[in-house]
Amino acid sequence: MEANVVIEKEQDGGELSPFLQDALNELGNIASCHAVTALAEMTGTTINIDVPRVDVATIGDVAKLVDVEKIVAGDMVRLDGGFSGYLQVLFPEQSAFLLVDHLLGRTPGETKAIEAEMEESALTETGNILASSFCSAIADLLQFSLMPSPPTFAFDMAGAMVEYAIIAVAQAQGSEHVILFKCDFQESANEIYGYILLFPDPDSIKSLLAALETTVGVN
Repeated sequence: MEANVVIEKEQDGGELSPFLQDALNELGNIASCHAVTALAEMTGTTINIDVPRVDVATIGDVAKLVDVEKIVAGDMVRLDGGFSGYLQVLFPEQSAFLLVDHLLGRTPGETKAIEAEMEESALTETGNILASSFCSAIADLLQFSLMPSPPTFAFDMAGAMVEYAIIAVAQAQGSEHVILFKCDFQESANEIYGYILLFPDPDSIKSLLAALETTVGVN
C-alpha cells in the first residue's frame, strides 16, 4: 500500500529527497493502520483503510487540504516529549453518528445529534485511543518519546477546528508548516472516515525529518 504524498518545502526552503518522501509514506501507512486497528477493536467490526494521503504544506494551504465546510466531531491533544505540537482526530458528522451507534449499541442511523454527555464521552474516548495509537506507532518507529495530553472535544465546522489548532501552534512557536495525515476508515456499506491532522512545532518538523532520515539510512 503506497500513500499519495504531496511535499512542498522544508522550512529551510529545500526539497525533501525521494528517500524521505518514501519514509514519510511508510510512516503514514504504519501510524494510520495502528489507528484503524484500534478503531476496529472498539467498534467490534472489520474496518478497512483506503490509501492514506499525507501532505506537508504551509499553514496557509491547509484549508485546501481539508473540507472546511463540513461539520465534524473530534479531539485535539497537545503533544510533548521528543516531538511537540498538536494532533487532531476529526470525524465528519455522519461518521461521528455512526461511531456513536456502534459504541453505544444502537441501531445504525439511530443517532441524529451529539447532545448527551454519553455521546460526547464515546467520541472523546474514541479520539483519545486513535490519537494514542497513532502517536505510539510514530514513537516506536522513530525511537523518541511522544506524550499526548488529555483530549479536548469539540463539535463544530472543520474550518473552525483547524483554525484553532493553527492559532495554538502559531502563538506558541510561530510555526509555518503543518503535516496532515488524512485517512479514510471504511466499514462495510457504511463509511466511517475521518482526518488525523498533525500540527508540529517548528523544531519538531526538523526532528521528525532527521529521525526519518536516520531510520531509512539516508546519508
